[in-house]
Amino acid sequence: MDLRETYAAMPNAAALGDLADAWHWAKVPGFDYSAALYDGGERAFQAYALDSYDEGLAVALLSFARSHSAELTTDHPITVAEGFSHAGFGFDAVATASPDVHRLFPDDAEKHEAVRSLVPIYRCEVAGDEPLPEAQFRYTRGNGIRGTSWDRPPSPYLKFRYRGDDGSLEGQRGFSGVKGLVGVVTRGEGRDDLFAEFENYRHEVYAVTWTDDTWTLTSPDGVAQLSLEELLEAIKAALYGPNVESADFPG
Repeated sequence: MDLRETYAAMPNAAALGDLADAWHWAKVPGFDYSAALYDGGERAFQAYALDSYDEGLAVALLSFARSHSAELTTDHPITVAEGFSHAGFGFDAVATASPDVHRLFPDDAEKHEAVRSLVPIYRCEVAGDEPLPEAQFRYTRGNGIRGTSWDRPPSPYLKFRYRGDDGSLEGQRGFSGVKGLVGVVTRGEGRDDLFAEFENYRHEVYAVTWTDDTWTLTSPDGVAQLSLEELLEAIKAALYGPNVESADFPG
């Protein structure tokens, strides 16, 4: 296996800026790939952007990954390294998906094992200790990281459950988008059996109920009765954490 040969032979492959052993290629316009070797050329990080590629970000992303390769190649399905930044973008971390999660070289087992999928992330998007089924869901589904969109706002890690209109309560929290949680909470005004429970990327658990004619938030910090505006601000802060200034919050 020769990864240099593999990447140099990609359609329309060209050197990635002035980064050594790194390439950019696009099979069709808008489908942009980039990759860089590490570990003496035996392994590679590979990234993909859909209608949002930026060469400066690609160079910064792959350079950061190289300098944090030990941190980004653990046995976890998804691994996170904090401290990333690039001017014009709000990303503050990067994540890799292991060969058990990505689908980069499905027909070549040796290459598949040698490559990690690399994505720029907001810290609030990934826990970093996801078990394999959750990592696969977050990497591939619409409620996941959306790592191919380099111009996206944060898509925070959010698992929640709630009591439905028929009074039934889900047995466990599942991944969802922020709009779903906000909708359940806001529609619950005046409902004595309101219950919505959610978990953020730190695995902190919060619960929203309706008590004494107002919303009640139970959090790791205690219990507070809040106005709707205060409640939505608290939910926003809990979900987005250090990325709250980049949030596209539906409240």
